[in-house]
Amino acid sequence: MSSDNKEKKGKEILLKVPMHCEGCAAEVSSCLKGFEGVEEVKTDTKGDKVIVKGEKADPLKVLERVKKKFSRNSELISPIPKPKSDDKKEPPKKQEGNESNC
Repeated sequence: MSSDNKEKKGKEILLKVPMHCEGCAAEVSSCLKGFEGVEEVKTDTKGDKVIVKGEKADPLKVLERVKKKFSRNSELISPIPKPKSDDKKEPPKKQEGNESNC
């Protein structure tokens, strides 16, 4: 029953992070290692991608960490976060009629 290790893959978070060299990749990796829920970090400097694995890693928190510590231009590729609430995103309706533009 060594199949348990294969099933415990954890979820993957894919980020697009601009990296110029292996030094940049090491910096991104070190800022995420030990972060809450992060178990493994893989970097790809040629594709500007970072793969973060961790069962309890929160994609939005991981993205904010990279933006704060390394690059503001980082983007979350997957998983795409769900919108919190569609009801609140509607702009308030303007009432037509007796409006004064003075």
